[in-house]
Amino acid sequence: MTTETPESGPELQAATSPRAGMHSTQDVRARVAEAESRVARLERGGSQVATGFLVGPALLLTAGHAIRLSLGTSGAGPVTGMVAVFPSYHDPGHTSAQDAVRIPLTELLDSSPPAPEDPVPPGMKTDEDGLDFAFIRLAEHPPDLVEPNGLLHPRGYYKLSDEDYAFGSSSLNLFHYPLRLLLDHSKTIGEVLRSGGNRVRYTGANTLQGSSGGPLVTDGGLLVAMHHGHHGGMNLNQGIPTSLIASRILAGPHAELLRDARARPLPHVRAPETPVTRRSGIGTTPGHGARAVGASMSALLGSRPLGTTVLGPDGRPIRVTDARQVAACFRAADPRAAPGIDPVVEAARAMDAASGDGALIAAVLSAALIGEAADQRARGSGLRELLRESAEALDLARAALADMAAPCSRPDVVVRGATADPQVAEAVSAAALLAGPYGVVICEPGVTRAVEEPAVRQGMRVPAGYAFPYAADAPGTDAWTRRTRLVKPYVLLLDSVTGDGEAFRRLRDRLAREGRPLLVLTTADGSDPRSGLLRALRDPADGPVPTVVRVPVARQGHQRLRSLALLTGATALTEGSGLLPGTAWFDVLGRVDLAVVSASETVLVGGGHDPRMLDRWTVSARALLDRAASEDERSALEEQIAWLTSRAVSLAVGAETQAEIAARTESAERAAHTAQAALRCGTVPGCGLALLRARAALPDGTGNPGTHVVRAALAAPFRALATTAGLTPDDVERWCAVGDLDALDREASTGLFADRPEDAAEILLLALDTAKAALTDFLTGS
Repeated sequence: MTTETPESGPELQAATSPRAGMHSTQDVRARVAEAESRVARLERGGSQVATGFLVGPALLLTAGHAIRLSLGTSGAGPVTGMVAVFPSYHDPGHTSAQDAVRIPLTELLDSSPPAPEDPVPPGMKTDEDGLDFAFIRLAEHPPDLVEPNGLLHPRGYYKLSDEDYAFGSSSLNLFHYPLRLLLDHSKTIGEVLRSGGNRVRYTGANTLQGSSGGPLVTDGGLLVAMHHGHHGGMNLNQGIPTSLIASRILAGPHAELLRDARARPLPHVRAPETPVTRRSGIGTTPGHGARAVGASMSALLGSRPLGTTVLGPDGRPIRVTDARQVAACFRAADPRAAPGIDPVVEAARAMDAASGDGALIAAVLSAALIGEAADQRARGSGLRELLRESAEALDLARAALADMAAPCSRPDVVVRGATADPQVAEAVSAAALLAGPYGVVICEPGVTRAVEEPAVRQGMRVPAGYAFPYAADAPGTDAWTRRTRLVKPYVLLLDSVTGDGEAFRRLRDRLAREGRPLLVLTTADGSDPRSGLLRALRDPADGPVPTVVRVPVARQGHQRLRSLALLTGATALTEGSGLLPGTAWFDVLGRVDLAVVSASETVLVGGGHDPRMLDRWTVSARALLDRAASEDERSALEEQIAWLTSRAVSLAVGAETQAEIAARTESAERAAHTAQAALRCGTVPGCGLALLRARAALPDGTGNPGTHVVRAALAAPFRALATTAGLTPDDVERWCAVGDLDALDREASTGLFADRPEDAAEILLLALDTAKAALTDFLTGS
């Protein structure tokens, strides 16, 4: 049968290039969908190096020169620290930059170096007939993609055939990651020329660094070549016929793997599995809910500025960027059907409220403790013994962690672990050094695209929080951290004095008319019989309820109130002040530009003070310090000087869009809390290594279920971070099995974490305390 070319007639349409073919949009979408599920971005140490694609279950093919074949031709060595990054959604509304599945490369099975004429880095091994490929085993086959309708779309893989393909006029589709987080699709133009049998050359497919290793696929979905690189100055790209690569692998020691992959039928779209937790029904495994929310928190550990996709309480994928979003999703689950969720969520919230950072670590530790404790209870361990033994082990771990803290002079090494944004990291590090450990770093949304130069004002951090229980509906209060933000509040300094309630009501009415908040800083205890006025502050019938902070009494009487008076311009109302509160209410108020109150501290920025009086008091306090008669007097004067000289450093954080500004500002705030915590209490090894070292200081847990629970939990953050960094499962277990501190330090100094950041000791210690409280809450409530 012959096909004749139709002659052009009077019709409006004609086949102008009969050899070009015509393809439906369904065919095009099918090829792109296959590539999105099968093609990965390859990274080493967080940097993109190449493209790779699946050729079997947990089997990947990529360019040999990307694997640094000069390091070796097989085994785990050449691929150590590498990960393959796949998208997790089969949905154009989700990009691989936002939703990623990271699978470590575990073993180089077979390979061939580049040819001598190939443009390769100096010193790289070459071979005359080098096919420049790497056949690699992954830690696991990537999970199915999730379609918009909730169905699971299998990854599948390209069948690697040894049958020769006749290259010629047909165009090919190249799928690759050229210096981008998103998959690119390029199409060849014109003839695909075969050169010397082991290379094909083509035009039209624009490529950049990172494209090496991408598949070249026909319009019918047949894999025929692998992109290799650019061919000199001829404006040509070149690839390697995959039939030659398949023949080489089939002649090697892993031929059976390839034969098995080619013989298997590709899977089909299917319904989702049973949900992680059920919204109805009782009787799931104890600790099941804790493990589910812990797994979601673990996925966020590490520097993930765009967040990740995790399984929610109903088993469906959810997009999250921080602990708050994970908690919001899991709080909707039925706690009876998912026991253990509430203590883990509360641990994350309490940690975020107390430190501004560390919520993920606290949640992961809490979830691991609860999950392991639930297992031990199921095996028959007694409740009291488990509580006592785990508490003792956690105390030992805490002491070991505190002992390893080293002074911090460079907050930048800590900030690197809190934000992946180098500009933010640099600005926050400089601001933290400028403010000092007890000053204030305020990060606010800016109006430009950059992080602006810091502005310095008077400001301080008071180690005191709410005097009364938190009110959920208080204006300016964040529902997650329970911090109250007061803009330009009046400040009242109050001791245990008897006041005129009617005069105070008039004051509250006046403030309400002005629309200005009131912050009360008091040394009075609510149980003091003389503090009836303080208790009356909580009566909403008298007007807006002020925010009340109880400041602990200092060794030297009212010294703290005097310092606060100097900073805010207020007059402290004390028994010895000689003032009658009923006649002098408004005149004694001070002012600040901003106050942020939490359960544990109060930050004051920009007080309404007299600079000359503040300077005189500071000079006087320093003079008295030299003549201090006792250690108590010296400590009190040192604290007063620290309060009077503390500073607030403000950073205006900008970006391209409002959403990016908000995310970047939040990242800067977390980094600032971390930097100042490190300056206060020192640093410990980062990436979970400090917790591994604390774990090594514990007994092995044999015959002691509580110690076993703690040992298992202390390794959980490291496991999550190591997997994200690209450590193979075998290497993770090897690190976790090290029981000798010297051996662990040797591993850390030479392995993948040799250039690790550091963690603030204060934050890790607080995370341990928070996790301990979560475990106690779970066990005593179970």
